[in-house]
Amino acid sequence: MTLVQTDPTMMETTPDLPRPSVAGRLTRILDVFATGPERMRLEDIARLTGLPRSTTFRLLTQLVDLQWMEHDTRGYRLGMRLLGISRSDHSELRAAASAVLNELHVSTGGVAHLTVLEGSSVYYLDKIGGAASSGIPSRVAARLPAESTVSGRALLAGLVPEQVDSLLSMASGTDRTAHLPRLHAQLNRVRQQRGISYVPGESCPMEISAVAAPVLGPHGVVGAVSVACRGVVALGAVAPMVWSAARQTSQTLFPHWNPRSRRRMVCE
Repeated sequence: MTLVQTDPTMMETTPDLPRPSVAGRLTRILDVFATGPERMRLEDIARLTGLPRSTTFRLLTQLVDLQWMEHDTRGYRLGMRLLGISRSDHSELRAAASAVLNELHVSTGGVAHLTVLEGSSVYYLDKIGGAASSGIPSRVAARLPAESTVSGRALLAGLVPEQVDSLLSMASGTDRTAHLPRLHAQLNRVRQQRGISYVPGESCPMEISAVAAPVLGPHGVVGAVSVACRGVVALGAVAPMVWSAARQTSQTLFPHWNPRSRRRMVCE
């Protein structure tokens, strides 16, 4: 028997394609939410990523367990853990709101604030008020329970009820879920008022009136603009100013986005 020796360099071979790593497959899943709908079903995610359905389900389950994703009967969506990271740099939001806050302070005579939601807390990014600032007990970089402030309720109203429940249940310290039914009723009213949240001075022990409105973006609420004044204010006059300030901030931050393309603040 004669053995024919073959030059390996002359053989036509098909290179083996590297198998995507776990990190690569997880990235595929997260990427489809960057350009796709806010909420998707398993079948849609598998189709868009090109991953087997079983693999997609297994990876999604891990992401849900780690709170990077959330899942309910309507499908999957980005979780609060991931959204919290994406909102950690607020320099662009502060820049977009800077002139608007000054105008709001001048036009109302009150103290204008810019806030964001970080976990279950409202975080104060900016405060403009001149001499009036000393009468309003707020400060930049302060954190307060979101449900206890008008800004926080304007921010929470941009979430679905399940997300609100999840945020408060994970909060450390005292039990903040005891008054959830009352909070959800308040948030429903805020949603019906185009996201505007307010508290009249006569109902506040410190006699501070406050109005807040959400700053909207392509993927939901990214912040809130508010104004606070001592005593009773004409809500009918101040609320449109605050709402307009929030809308201007949104337009500066997202110049190519049309807010009317988002049908509702919250999917129902």
